[in-house]
Amino acid sequence: MTNNPCSQTVNLPEQPLIDLRDSPSPDILRVIAIGSPQVVQFCVARLFQLGYARPDEWSRQLPTVNPGEVMRILTKRISVTD
Repeated sequence: MTNNPCSQTVNLPEQPLIDLRDSPSPDILRVIAIGSPQVVQFCVARLFQLGYARPDEWSRQLPTVNPGEVMRILTKRISVTD
């Protein structure tokens, strides 16, 4: 009998879910940064330096199923004009 890691339950800390539902719109963009907490923070800070998004526009750090890995989500409304 083999041990199937896909069938194992992962216990994550209980946190409220981030609601990504919104009214359908073609101008919504979601950017997801996934990595170590330091790398994700660097990405958020760099995009702020470039004038793309303020740090408070990103979600809080959320744990992933991988130990030592987090993600943050940025939702922006982008105007695409021809």
